[in-house]
Amino acid sequence: MAQATATAKKKTGNTTRQKIIKAYQRHVLRHGENPSSVFAFCEDIKIEEATFYKYFSGFEQIQGSFWRSLFEENLDRLENTPEWEEFAVREKLLSFYFSFFESLKQNRSYALYSLQDGGRQLNPDRKELEELKKPYKRWIKALMAEGRNKEEIASRSRLSDQYDALFWYQLLFLLDFWRKDGSTAFERTDEAIEKAVNLAFDLIEKNAIDSAFDFGKFLFQNFR
Repeated sequence: MAQATATAKKKTGNTTRQKIIKAYQRHVLRHGENPSSVFAFCEDIKIEEATFYKYFSGFEQIQGSFWRSLFEENLDRLENTPEWEEFAVREKLLSFYFSFFESLKQNRSYALYSLQDGGRQLNPDRKELEELKKPYKRWIKALMAEGRNKEEIASRSRLSDQYDALFWYQLLFLLDFWRKDGSTAFERTDEAIEKAVNLAFDLIEKNAIDSAFDFGKFLFQNFR
C-alpha cells in the first residue's frame, strides 16, 4: 500500500513537472521572452507558486532541465538496446549523437530559442547548457575509461585526462553547426557528426606510432 502511494505521488509529481516545462516552452515560443514573473506564470497555468518552486528555482533552471532530460532520455534508451554492449566506444558516441540530434529535430523551435545569444558563434558558457555539460562529461569519462580498458583508446599521459573537455567542445561545435544548418532533413549535420567523431577517434585510438612504441618497449624489457 505504501509503495503504491509513493508510486502515485511520483507519477503526479512528474506530470506536474512536465506541465510546467511544456507551459513555459509554449510561452517563450509565442512571446519570445520569459514570463513577466513566476507568480504571473503560475496564475496562467493554474498552479500555486509554491508548487512551481517545488520543482524549479526559476525559469533558467527549466531551460537547463530541457537539455539534461534530452541527454538522459536518449542515453537511457540506447543503453537498454540489446546491441549496446557490443558496440565499440566510437560506435557508442556516434549512436548517441545521431539519437540526440534526431530528438532535437522534434524540439527545434525551442532549442533554437534556448541557444540564441545574439552572436554568430554559440556561447560555450551559457548557463542553460551547464545542466547538459555535467552529465555529458561524466559519461564521456566513463566511455573513455571503457575504451582504454578495451584497448580501443591509447593512454597518452596528461592528454587522456582532458578528453571529457575536448569532447564537450565537440558537442558544442555540433550544436552550433546544427542550429545554422539549412540542409534538407539536416543532412549536413549528420555528415558533420560522422566526420567529427571519426576524426576524434582517429586521433585518440591506438595507431601505428602507439604500436611501434609498445613493441619497442616490449623489446627493451625482454631483450636487455
